[in-house]
Amino acid sequence: MKINITDRAKEKLSLMQEQNIPIMLFNYPVGWSNYTYKIVSVKQSQNDNVHDVDGIEIIVPKELERSLISVKIDYGGLFTKDFKITPRHS
Repeated sequence: MKINITDRAKEKLSLMQEQNIPIMLFNYPVGWSNYTYKIVSVKQSQNDNVHDVDGIEIIVPKELERSLISVKIDYGGLFTKDFKITPRHS
């Protein structure tokens, strides 16, 4: 699985990591068959993998990795200040 992080997102994720806040990529069901992806603060379990992306450790559940080829993590937006995850599925 490939993880791309924009410069804006790297700034925010680096601050979280400096404060020892675990960074996990997580998916939430939306509707009947879709998912939205979020960054959450959850400690790693045995069912997770850790990816080091430019010095930032991103925790990804193993079952999520099976369905994703790659993700792009961005931060910010016109109306909200939050992480935006753009997935590419297999």
